[in-house]
Amino acid sequence: MKKSERIVADFIELVKDGRMEPGDKLPTHRDLAFEYQCSVGTASRAYAELERRGYCYGRVGQGTFVYGTPGDDAAVGRGAFFPEESWKEGASDLTDLSKNSYFHIETEDRLRDAAQRLLRRNEPDAYFFYSDSRGRPFDREVAARWLSSLIRYVETDNIILTQGAQSGLYLTMATLASPGETVATEAFGYPGIRAAAYELDLRIAPIAMDAEGMIPAAFEETCRRGKVRLLITVPTNHNPTGATQPLERREEIIGIARRHGVLIVEDSAYAPLHNRRIPAYYDLAPDITLYLATFSKVMSPALRLGYLIAPENLVPRLATKMTTINWMTSPIILDIANFLVQSGQVSAQADLLTEVCLRRERAARKILGPWLETPPTPDDSPLAHLWLRLPEGQEMSDFVSSARRENIIVVAGDTFAMHKTVAARHIRLCLMAEPHEGRVLRALERLATLLSQENSPIMVT
Repeated sequence: MKKSERIVADFIELVKDGRMEPGDKLPTHRDLAFEYQCSVGTASRAYAELERRGYCYGRVGQGTFVYGTPGDDAAVGRGAFFPEESWKEGASDLTDLSKNSYFHIETEDRLRDAAQRLLRRNEPDAYFFYSDSRGRPFDREVAARWLSSLIRYVETDNIILTQGAQSGLYLTMATLASPGETVATEAFGYPGIRAAAYELDLRIAPIAMDAEGMIPAAFEETCRRGKVRLLITVPTNHNPTGATQPLERREEIIGIARRHGVLIVEDSAYAPLHNRRIPAYYDLAPDITLYLATFSKVMSPALRLGYLIAPENLVPRLATKMTTINWMTSPIILDIANFLVQSGQVSAQADLLTEVCLRRERAARKILGPWLETPPTPDDSPLAHLWLRLPEGQEMSDFVSSARRENIIVVAGDTFAMHKTVAARHIRLCLMAEPHEGRVLRALERLATLLSQENSPIMVT
């Protein structure tokens, strides 16, 4: 029995035996994790399952309580919980809209074929030696060919191969910023930015956003208030908001960066699936821009490979730090990726994913249109994640819990806030990780029902 299942069973026994009564407060997630010697995540999963079954519910800022007092129906809603006969099905029948990954039925075959080809080569000597921390010359040549589909010109000597985009991001921040210095980024963003800044003792300055992404005037004001070392931005299909910066805005931000001596770090994780080509920051200002690319969306996050392109004068420092942190990226992974690029499978995969993603986004907008702020995207550049605005009267934590009781996993917007001062009233929904399109659409319809409730969400059973 998994530990989370044991917690659920123990708690149900306490309630049925009368040792816990309606209204009793449960331990905090952290205290429960300490008691059972498990992670806080395991404790949270146990509480979510208990909540789904109707044994407890959470009050924002107060804690989690045993369900069943006279006021609970008004607070939580009648019919809020799944009947006992559905427990087994519900536990394994989740629709996960929280993972920003891309499923396609052909991905497994592509990866298996690449791995088998690598084994048939039977050249073990190729993996017995250390190589240049930037990657072997051939690896960088293949990288340049693929990257040329994303940016105009790539010099192979300016490429450093990393163990994924997060590795490249950390490498850049560790090399180019010192403890105590300020890193600017969108007010909402990929949590890995915040995690790296915390680890490196860097300050984060959140920049206000609108429907077109980072607001240049807000960036300028931040630069005026104090020295900003780096600007980290996701200008294309921004995670989580979905905004794409237009060319004019990119040019304006570059001008501000030049005036204030700021280096731009451009995360292009979603660019391979965005065919409406707007010039990258690296195209517009290669002397002050570092460009990050990855296969995690277009192929698989299991291919821990990222490409970092930097101005020539920064490459030696980055390569030295790369040697210190990782020494080199695995040549085995590189050979698999090289085959996928050279055989055209990465490009073909992008086309397939774009087709599926477009269909899912269009359907999602029909269902959730009233609560979406980002306008529809062009047919060749769909969004795989949507930034859902909650109506007045609904709180993020309540909505996440309500969705979980419906067997739907979503992520609260404050997960992406780059600073505690950034207010959030959104939910991020990811459309591409769930293999079965019908389940995605059914989940979205159930979420629309929750959003339509004027007060606390009432579950649909």
